[in-house]
Amino acid sequence: MDTPTLAAYYKEQDPIKRKKLLEQSVAAGEDPEGNEIRKKLWNIRYREKSPVDPKTRSDAFLGLWMVMEFNRNAGGKMFGKGRAKKEILKELEKNRIMEFLEQSELSKQIIYRECYHLVNMYCELCETDKSYGSTLFGLFSMKENDLKAKVKADLYETGIQLAQELEMEKELAPIVKAAQEVLDYKFHDEEPVTDFDDGDF
Repeated sequence: MDTPTLAAYYKEQDPIKRKKLLEQSVAAGEDPEGNEIRKKLWNIRYREKSPVDPKTRSDAFLGLWMVMEFNRNAGGKMFGKGRAKKEILKELEKNRIMEFLEQSELSKQIIYRECYHLVNMYCELCETDKSYGSTLFGLFSMKENDLKAKVKADLYETGIQLAQELEMEKELAPIVKAAQEVLDYKFHDEEPVTDFDDGDF
């Protein structure tokens, strides 16, 4: 079970605030082995300064998700599939996700939790972003149910369906599992978008 500091770490979206929480956890002697992995992941995920605000950091995991989002319709196209797979593999390598999956069981668990943090954050950003929830060139806002349906469909198509279409279930395993878990948590009282296997990776 997480300490209060680590629980806050996995709820926080701001990179700098996350780093401070992690430093607090390390200083308190909490989960030494796990925190070594978290420090490595923080340095990978937030390795570059934000071009918009140099006081914060860019989110490379969110960058991976956006590459997936951009390519999510490529799976059914004859000439788009190879290019999409190449672009996603490049992002996976930069973020060293496969490397963490091939290490210890603890490393697998922590990379999964970081992917869950990513997917959950993406959903929350979509739910609060005015441009995402607008229609007709931004003149009108979507109704709440329509917005939820859009988030749900986007999450499924990007986080789960794309991996199946590109035959990248192994490479994208922690993201797929995270997307399944977030879908179950946020939309548990609704009909599923489609059936999918929620087995471990």
